[in-house]
Amino acid sequence: MPTGIFLIKWDEILGGTVYLRFPETLEIPDPIVQQITISHNFTESYIISEEKNWNSVSYYNENKEMILVLRLSRYDVGNDFIPPNSSLLEEFNRELDKDMDEEKLKSSLETLFNSSLDAYRTTEAVMTKLSNEVALLRTKEYDYEVKFGVISKSNHLPVKSKILFLLAINDGLHFDEIKNKIKTSKKWLETVIRTLVKNNIVGYNSSMDVYYIKF
Repeated sequence: MPTGIFLIKWDEILGGTVYLRFPETLEIPDPIVQQITISHNFTESYIISEEKNWNSVSYYNENKEMILVLRLSRYDVGNDFIPPNSSLLEEFNRELDKDMDEEKLKSSLETLFNSSLDAYRTTEAVMTKLSNEVALLRTKEYDYEVKFGVISKSNHLPVKSKILFLLAINDGLHFDEIKNKIKTSKKWLETVIRTLVKNNIVGYNSSMDVYYIKF
């Protein structure tokens, strides 16, 4: 999650200097300021800066001769905050081109920072939902495997049904994998699988040497 935002101005004597920051308590090491300033080399560009204790994305505005820097947390990915993945810095760059006094500029800086947090929370919420869905699918997959284990040990279903159950919960299985899970003779298993392939119910991938359900 972004931890702060600031602007760098060029000073003929001091080099890069922090002009405005939000929040006010944001700590910005001077070596980092100089490094970012030198990296942009007075050219409009996006730069991702990753150091041991620093992570940020920045953009140099040639018209205003200022660098906008969004400081990120250690685990944020810089590419998530620059085009084409995000338009946040572009939006503020347009604001920066407008004639604004220091108070309005500071207010825009705060607004941009809050927008970056909103964008992060939205992404985090989507990723959390996706992670939960994946976890649920894995749980279901495990449940199916356990249930099939019970079915495969049962004598109430024919070999054909057991093969179809097994292939239905796997992307593709080698013959030996099927044989290890279904208790029957190799000859009979081969006969049943050939019949399923002939009837176009089961397919065979010769390059991978696996059987699969055709759909």
